[in-house]
Amino acid sequence: MNTPDAATWIADTLEHRAPHTGAMPPALRPQDLPAGYALQDRVSALLTARGRGATIGWKVGSTTPAMQRLLGVPQPVAGRMFESSRIAAGAVVDFGRYRRPAVECEIAVRLARPLDAREGTPSLADVAAAVDSVHPAIELVDDRYGDFAAAGAALMASDQFFHAGLVLGAAVPHWRSLDLAALRGATWVDGREALVGTGADVLGHPLNSVAWLAGHLAARGQRLEAGEIVSTGSLPLPCWAQPGQHIEIRIESLGNVGLRFSG
Repeated sequence: MNTPDAATWIADTLEHRAPHTGAMPPALRPQDLPAGYALQDRVSALLTARGRGATIGWKVGSTTPAMQRLLGVPQPVAGRMFESSRIAAGAVVDFGRYRRPAVECEIAVRLARPLDAREGTPSLADVAAAVDSVHPAIELVDDRYGDFAAAGAALMASDQFFHAGLVLGAAVPHWRSLDLAALRGATWVDGREALVGTGADVLGHPLNSVAWLAGHLAARGQRLEAGEIVSTGSLPLPCWAQPGQHIEIRIESLGNVGLRFSG
């Protein structure tokens, strides 16, 4: 049997919930982040061709000091989100579909117009001017690596950096009057507060995450497009889920959104 190429190997293991660490043939593993992102491009095209839908936006991970310590990745990392990523607010999610799922409490934005850092590094004001709406959001992530250090940032980036789903809360019409950095966000499990963070934990301000992403894409000859969603990074650490749990995120002045895992 012929050994598949790296993109096919990752797409196949996604379909079968197989782990990467210790299983991916060494010859297929990306050796650095640029190689990881190049592989991400190929994986994304293959996933779209296999029915996951077009890209609807981006997630940015490893954006807080606590997350960087947890993952051993001292910088932000971007991954794509797909049409199939969308999960309805309040949905019951099949726990058995994932290897080790977790809920992240995030601030997400939808862009009104393109944001192109090839034209210069965008300021916070430039980013705010490009944003159409702000939402409380859950990023559903799935740990298919186990040993983060052994997996490495390059492999995790090639696999969309843990992304498994997006639950988008209602748009907040008055968001421009809010200090997003000062907002408190918490993850609640079965009616009890479990984890807390603030907007400032995300690169100093959630919109800094969007600016970072614009710069990342510019270095690869790309830009953020109008209508794309950016999930800016988890305020607290991930909340690792258990079967049957109801998990909700609540962000001050933005609102709340939740889901339930099947038992």
